[in-house]
Amino acid sequence: MAESVTSDLDDLDDLDLNATLPDDRSSVTPYEDDPEAKAADLQATIAELIQRCNTLYQEVETYVNAVDANQKLAKIQNPVEYRSLRNDFKNELAFLKKLVDMKLPEEKARHYIVSSNLTYYEALWAAAKRSSGLLSFRKYYFWNRRQEEHGSAYHGLSLSKRSQIKGKNAALVDIVAMDGREWIRVSTVSEKRLLFDLAKLGWQNDSDSDDGDIQRSTTTNWEDDDDEDQVDIVKSARELARAARANPIRGRPPQVRFVLTRITSHKLKEIDAVLDKIRATGVQIQCANEIPAAPTLESVLSDLLVDRSRTLSRMLNIDCTILLALISDISHSTCPVLDWYPSEVRAQIKEEEAEKLLPTHLYPAVGSHPMVCTQEAANQMNLIVDTLATDSEKTRANLLLAQKDHSDSSPAELLKAWSSLSDHSAPEGFQLPIRVVESNLPGILPKLPKVSEKIKKELSPLNQAIFFYGWAEGITTVSSNRARARQIEHFINEEGLEDGEAGPHIWLCGESRSLIAKQGRRKG
Repeated sequence: MAESVTSDLDDLDDLDLNATLPDDRSSVTPYEDDPEAKAADLQATIAELIQRCNTLYQEVETYVNAVDANQKLAKIQNPVEYRSLRNDFKNELAFLKKLVDMKLPEEKARHYIVSSNLTYYEALWAAAKRSSGLLSFRKYYFWNRRQEEHGSAYHGLSLSKRSQIKGKNAALVDIVAMDGREWIRVSTVSEKRLLFDLAKLGWQNDSDSDDGDIQRSTTTNWEDDDDEDQVDIVKSARELARAARANPIRGRPPQVRFVLTRITSHKLKEIDAVLDKIRATGVQIQCANEIPAAPTLESVLSDLLVDRSRTLSRMLNIDCTILLALISDISHSTCPVLDWYPSEVRAQIKEEEAEKLLPTHLYPAVGSHPMVCTQEAANQMNLIVDTLATDSEKTRANLLLAQKDHSDSSPAELLKAWSSLSDHSAPEGFQLPIRVVESNLPGILPKLPKVSEKIKKELSPLNQAIFFYGWAEGITTVSSNRARARQIEHFINEEGLEDGEAGPHIWLCGESRSLIAKQGRRKG
């Protein structure tokens, strides 16, 4: 399996507990005849580790608090899984603090210090801070999900459930980032350890020969090789590559990035040969000489939080469900709960009292993006408006699409009238009207990936027009139709996509809003 989190014996190279004296006294054997000095140095080393770990733990706590606040505000559908990260860092700090009071013999204390995972945790957190959109930490993902009877394409299994996956086809991902589109694996294995492992496998280590067993060619298919003939980091890379293909995001496998904190590229041919084997799998590599300095938490904290609006296209395709939410009285003003309202409407009014849809969800996402909707979506909205809408909802519908008595209004006039009908300020640059476009469904279907043929059979003509238009145009479809979005995602992940193809980008709003309804609508 993948490299263990526990530091290997090479970490002794990094923790010189018999630290040398200043250069002018380096010929003196340090502390050789001074047990008190040796003990003091040992305690100083422990104190320094505690300080480093405490700094790390405090940063993680700051991040966790920010995640909790962000999730409460944005109603993230799949909460960020930070528990294992938080517990690991908390336990490491407790472990180091315990060493202070244990009064262990020097040799045993040194053994405990060497077994500390602090170096690894520091590398993991630094890698996390260099990424964005962190979703989870230390999770296993299967590459034979059906065989293992783990059908979730996203969630994998947390490290705490590792007993369930022993001997199974699963790879460990240290950090799931970029809203799921990047997997990061951090390794603190040293060059010395890697060369030792190569020697055990019988690889030649003759720097004067170009004819040894080290082959840097990557022309053969790596999947034809026997993993048992490879060192651990190559095995790990192959496992991750397989798992990434089996767990696609929007139809594409996550990009795997390997961070090798103690290995330098272009230094030793044996090491470079190993790196080539890793790259052959499609895994990206960052070696010690290529890793930028970790940024401060303050400078990147907002980037680490999940923000789905970061991935929106410039132009947005607005679904019918969002058109209705944008014009609903529930979204714009305080509405009394009348006993004849349908249960769905009554529930939405109560939800709006607790959390405002426009300023909390839709307006921050839409911002100043130009917007379009298909003619089919516009027609469906107008049909519902004609049947159910209040006068104010009808007015908003006409303002939103610049139709009927507002067909000649300028964008400035539309926005002014829109603002007069709402308790909420529109975002800066809010663009009205939403432009109505032809979906041209017969024309765009042949341009879509083959899997669209199966998806088409499961969608109504309205949803075909909406979602396929956004897909064909390569723009984000904004929708609250969770069932259809997940149905599309399911087919794409099951059927797969060809190289160069991409699935549709759908931004799901956490809430929906119905029209308030005219008097006489049947109570649900």
